[in-house]
Amino acid sequence: MTHPDASEERAETAVEAVEVDAELLAFSTLEDIHHGDAHLLFTDYSGDYSAEQWARIILENVPGETRIALERAWQIIALRLRAVGTAHTVAGWPIAHVDPEYVLLHTASDFGFEGQLLFRRNENSVLLATFVRFHDPAARAVWDRALPAHLGFVRTLLAASADRLADTSAANH
Repeated sequence: MTHPDASEERAETAVEAVEVDAELLAFSTLEDIHHGDAHLLFTDYSGDYSAEQWARIILENVPGETRIALERAWQIIALRLRAVGTAHTVAGWPIAHVDPEYVLLHTASDFGFEGQLLFRRNENSVLLATFVRFHDPAARAVWDRALPAHLGFVRTLLAASADRLADTSAANH
């Protein structure tokens, strides 16, 4: 794989919101999906890591202040997560499915909804999709309040992970 030379000026990391279509929905194991969003991170490094490794890069290999913000956000929406570092989890999210091309994380909230995170690597990109199923109307209200922060956080996490990888690659050359 060809990577940018360390002396080249790095372009702004490209993260793009994409439509949640039937192909993406097929990865979810939820019976009904009431909310879905998806973002692509365009990167030359997509093929260098498995989908699970990408999930760990994006959710676990983050600066301390980002880790604190993630945990606080997940506590606010009462996600039932395991301790970070627990087997068969990524950042405390239980792994529902894993193979080299995609990993699906799944948990529930005490507020009455289930959520899944899909990490899927493609030739020149990494996809992060979120799927949510509400079990009662109050759960939708909780999610609707959290949604703007969620969408901003996803974009920031994706862009920051690519920037960290590019910085590491440049330092190693």
